[in-house]
Amino acid sequence: MIIRVVPTINDSYSKTDLKRRPTFFASLKPSQPLASIKDIVKFNDAKINIGGGYDSRTGIFTAPWSGIYIISSTIMALRGGDVHFQLNKNDQLYTGGYATKSYYGAQTINSLVDLRKGDKMYIKHRIGASQTVYGEHFSTFSGYLLSE
Repeated sequence: MIIRVVPTINDSYSKTDLKRRPTFFASLKPSQPLASIKDIVKFNDAKINIGGGYDSRTGIFTAPWSGIYIISSTIMALRGGDVHFQLNKNDQLYTGGYATKSYYGAQTINSLVDLRKGDKMYIKHRIGASQTVYGEHFSTFSGYLLSE
């Protein structure tokens, strides 16, 4: 009789591990005007929110676990306008972005971020001039835990 021992692999791609990882994806339904440098984009249609870290009322993702996250956002400007925006980590600039002045110009930013439980990430306006982020689900904000 031959007994074969199959080792248990506990890698980051196992199905049980992936089911519990904090993950979010939200899009902007109506267009959102940004008038102040303090304005946060509130991606109000959370399609995925595993772990409950994203708050669509505030537009802020709060890390439920510590680890390395991939955070991404696409911002589209409204009809010939432009949008200066930035990804913030705990009220500090992390990555800047600019949706160019063209007919519905857009930019996507992708960042790897080392977050501690409770750290906050969000997209905010970067200048004081009035600009509008185009909605209709063309502007999005997402992230997921890559590794602990």
